[in-house]
Amino acid sequence: MNTSQLGPIARRSLLGVAIASALHAPMAFAQEANTADDQVEVIEVKGFTSSLKASMLDKKASDVVYDGITAEDLGKFPDQNVAESLQRITGVAIDRSGGEGQYITVRGFGPDFNTVLVNGRQIATENQGRAFSFDTLPAELISGAKVYKSPLASMQEGGIGSTVEVTTARPFAFDGFKAVASVKGMYEDISEETTPQLSGLVTNTFLDGKLGVLAAASFQQRKLQTNMLETRYWRPEVSITDRSQLDNPDYADNAQYNGVYVPQNFDQIVDLVDRERTSGNLVVQYAPNDDMTLTLDGLYSKFEVDSDAHSVGHWFSDSNLDDMTFNDNGSLTGVTSTVVDGVGGATDFIRRRYGRDVEIQAFGANFEWLVNDNLTATIDVSTSTAEDNSGGDNFFTVIGYNNEYSVDYSGTTPTLTVAGGDSALQDPSLGRMHYNERNGFDTEDTISEYRADFTWVPDSDNAFYKADFGLYYQDREKTNTRRFASGCDIYCGYTFDFPDELLSVFTAENYFSGVPNQWLTYDPEAFFDYATSDEAVQQIADATGLDFDTVRDAVDATNIADPQPSNDSYVVGEEILSAYAQFYFSTEVSEMPLDINFGFRYSQTDTSVDGTSQVVKDLEPIPNDPSDLNVVYETDAGEPVNETNSYSSLLPNVNVKLQLTDDVYLRYAYSQTLTRPMMDDLVPVFNVTVSRPGNLQAQAGNTELEPYKATSWDVSLEWYYDDTSYFSAAAFNKEVEDFISSDTADESLFLDSGEYVFSVLRPRNGETLEVDGLELAWLHTLENGFGIQANATIVDSDSEFSLPGLGNSQNITVFYEKDAFQARVALNNRETFMQEAVSSLGGTEPRFTETYTQVDMSVSYDVNETFTVFFEGINITDEELTRRGRLSEHFVQQVADGSRYAVGVRASF
Repeated sequence: MNTSQLGPIARRSLLGVAIASALHAPMAFAQEANTADDQVEVIEVKGFTSSLKASMLDKKASDVVYDGITAEDLGKFPDQNVAESLQRITGVAIDRSGGEGQYITVRGFGPDFNTVLVNGRQIATENQGRAFSFDTLPAELISGAKVYKSPLASMQEGGIGSTVEVTTARPFAFDGFKAVASVKGMYEDISEETTPQLSGLVTNTFLDGKLGVLAAASFQQRKLQTNMLETRYWRPEVSITDRSQLDNPDYADNAQYNGVYVPQNFDQIVDLVDRERTSGNLVVQYAPNDDMTLTLDGLYSKFEVDSDAHSVGHWFSDSNLDDMTFNDNGSLTGVTSTVVDGVGGATDFIRRRYGRDVEIQAFGANFEWLVNDNLTATIDVSTSTAEDNSGGDNFFTVIGYNNEYSVDYSGTTPTLTVAGGDSALQDPSLGRMHYNERNGFDTEDTISEYRADFTWVPDSDNAFYKADFGLYYQDREKTNTRRFASGCDIYCGYTFDFPDELLSVFTAENYFSGVPNQWLTYDPEAFFDYATSDEAVQQIADATGLDFDTVRDAVDATNIADPQPSNDSYVVGEEILSAYAQFYFSTEVSEMPLDINFGFRYSQTDTSVDGTSQVVKDLEPIPNDPSDLNVVYETDAGEPVNETNSYSSLLPNVNVKLQLTDDVYLRYAYSQTLTRPMMDDLVPVFNVTVSRPGNLQAQAGNTELEPYKATSWDVSLEWYYDDTSYFSAAAFNKEVEDFISSDTADESLFLDSGEYVFSVLRPRNGETLEVDGLELAWLHTLENGFGIQANATIVDSDSEFSLPGLGNSQNITVFYEKDAFQARVALNNRETFMQEAVSSLGGTEPRFTETYTQVDMSVSYDVNETFTVFFEGINITDEELTRRGRLSEHFVQQVADGSRYAVGVRASF
């Protein structure tokens, strides 16, 4: 049976299968249907086990290599968002932010390599690249999710890893009136805060079922505390002098260390975060007759992250490093930072905001018309916009003093000792102004899509039974505006006093051992107010001998209170025109049913980059701070950027399904796919990222990048051995040509004061990457109510360079469902993988995330047909995330988000 042969009413009955169970509505699974006039045979199913069965049957019937989740699985597991639901699918792993899933990796290919669709339409993202942030979508609004690992020609090209489609509920999936609601309280064990989370849906049909309206909403709030220890990056191949031994005749020959690894800093961070997500969707469907259905829908989500980070940090510069020890790999294991003539090491009290202010809107109109018994036409028009308006709202401020300290890197976690003891971190009289900035990006992404899809079914009953063909056009524009203002050229250097009464002692609750848990803090807005006050201006004038008005003008010129758009702002435009055709055949080979579909997709892409690039004028020394240089930019409007590029691709695909027995299926898939260059990589601006003497670093883009081009094949064997039990094994291979990787090269800038050599990181098309993998999945249910769902993904690459995100993962869910009682425990394990080929925190080295195992659980009880009470636990073993550099001893991060627990009630009417 092929659903494209059904009329709209019959198809509406099938759609209910994937939606209603999450809302405790009966599910219907169509067994047989041929025309709109046929009666669809349905069976009523409820609960988690039935949702697993529906997902299994979808996988069994699929034309492609595919895995999915049905509504019950999404709605009743303790998932904060869709990513946390997707992580239970074979081959899918996630990255977390604040303990919540944010990005997905599929078969080792990270978030930029996966196309995300909502109701079949690509959705905009607030990120500067192509990665979609799943934490902007609550799981409560989603009725189902599908991960396509092999493509059809009808799918938008762009996902080498996968195409992920999430769907929202439709009113025609329900028989008349339906309303559901959920209320729960979420407790965070580190912050010890409890916050509310609410969701609800109401739908009804009118005019004898011809008109349907559905509205759904979700509100989630969290008050969490994230504890971190951080070394931003390690500097490799460093030659460094141990100054404390230079006067020691017995040690002088060994005072120079060559080719060693040295950490750049050691910070202790407590991030107090308020997260608030408000989301909703509205859908109207109208079917004037059995042959036509018009669907209008809108989706809105606002996600606000208000971060309030308190940190104490220590920076390592070559000029102040003494008493160093190294292991056999040349990695520093211990260091003391000293002060010489009042200058050198410093203790920094840092206040920083890592906020996000994201708003997503998506609107669409879909018209489906059964033109005649042979031809179905679907016209779809949509637009989506994602904005992050946090530009200028984020800040980084430092008050500190020159100080001596020692850090021991010899253990699993670094430990810190400060001169004067821990109490020295709590003395307000030591505080001196050092650095302040307001920063951030205003990013806006707008995608408009227009598509016309047609399905033709021949009258004759032969091997060829269907053809899909159509046209697709996308117009995308991503605007990125940097807002930045700093007073470093005035305040840097720990010279000017900060009022004692504006400093207080911060206590890091439930913090790591081996490091102080109390240090000075302050209100950053009070810092900005004082830094621009007449009192501060007078202090600077007195210390420098300048007159008051001169200093006043210099302070006002920083615009620190109202950062303006910088010259590094750009607009990336992308126009895509595609045409496709897909053909379906069904026959037999030695009495074994054989289904084949093959097709091709032709795509033309035109890109443009417009904007300005900030021009570096000079580097100037900072008084009393020889560890850094002040970057001076040209004062005019910057250098204009206007670049274009274009390319075309022909992408074939083949999917074969052979039914070996009633229960055993063999699949083969071949395809060519692409992922377009990251949009932020196309911008040729030159950004200075590190301005320290002897360690100058910058990043720049490349407008001439070509897309990643992949050739893939899949072979899978699936055994459906019982009503709700199956086992599958799949092998796959992906060979990616023109792989874009960022590498560093020395580039000279000839500035006002002379030549400076920067290590510049640029993206370039280059080598070929090959990835092989194996996926295993098992679902087994018992008549007594117990069951297990397990999967494992093994991926490997023998390429000379590594793919960020590539790593093995495993999932196990043990569940029990009997009568009114349900219980589940789920374990998700992701083994060590490269997070970034070059750390975004700075430096030139890669960053790895170590093996992370999270255990979640849920218990629910149906009080009656209307009410269900439930309990959820997230990360109940209190797992911490750890990251490292190139070598295992290169500590980079330890992140503790803690455990979360929720108690709530659901109601269905």
